[in-house]
Amino acid sequence: MTGLPPDYFVYPHRRRGMDHARYPYRILPRTTPLAWPGGARVALWIAVHLGHFPMDMPLKPVVAPGGMERPYPSFWDFTQRDYGNRIGIYRMMKAMAARGLPATALISATLAREYPVLMNDIAAAGWEPACAGLDMAHIHHGQVAEAEEAAWITEATGLLRARFGDALRGWHSPAHSESHRTPDLVAKAGFAWTSGWVNDDLPYEFATEAGPMMAMPLPQDLSDQRMLHQQNMATEDYVTAILAAHAALDAEAAATGSGRILTLSVTPWLMGQAHRIGAFAGMLDAILARGGVWPATASQILAAYSGSR
Repeated sequence: MTGLPPDYFVYPHRRRGMDHARYPYRILPRTTPLAWPGGARVALWIAVHLGHFPMDMPLKPVVAPGGMERPYPSFWDFTQRDYGNRIGIYRMMKAMAARGLPATALISATLAREYPVLMNDIAAAGWEPACAGLDMAHIHHGQVAEAEEAAWITEATGLLRARFGDALRGWHSPAHSESHRTPDLVAKAGFAWTSGWVNDDLPYEFATEAGPMMAMPLPQDLSDQRMLHQQNMATEDYVTAILAAHAALDAEAAATGSGRILTLSVTPWLMGQAHRIGAFAGMLDAILARGGVWPATASQILAAYSGSR
């Protein structure tokens, strides 16, 4: 190859490992073995997305998955999402309560103002609250001014901490959206963990300007939004995929003696529909019937993870 300047292949961040300082390079076979309570092989983390989709949400720079697909006012889209927060969520709560399963609720903070009864019911169910930004219209990205993004985080934090207090420890940016500075601003707001990065199966320490946070694995590839809404997968195929993931993780844990995490990333306006709730309940039964499962919230998993280091 000729005609290129000498510095064409010079990359100032090139080094062994990652090209940033957020976390060190790590591969799964060489992670420190994890021990879950009771000798469980797989921790079951049910992360329930409780998003608020304003009817006038912007279309740029990107529409969040599940956002308005029709011109304003799109009652078609808005009312289905509203159905999830008033109807579908209670079917899911009932299914999980019947099996003694905890959950982490990833909450659009606007819901604390718009759906106060739902906030009370989340607390009564013993679910762990986590902040999922203001709402699905406030997408974090590099074109948002730092002061504006910080204001969004401050407002969202205030809305949920006013209801849940110190129980609010986790952050999930709407639609997995982030700017380069989002983790720093979230850490400054006092959050202990985040779940916006989809690059691992296990927790890891995440560096920020305000000190370390923990990153929780929330795989988008296994989410009901990806498979049911974006890929139009049949519900039966979604259940098959989840059970296959659990089988693989369970086998890895048995072979290595190190625990794994199965994350169920589920959404009430999808999974809480009458034609899917039976499949959801059956999927939970199938996972639990295999044994070696420890159902836990994100904070419980992180506490056990820290105890295994």
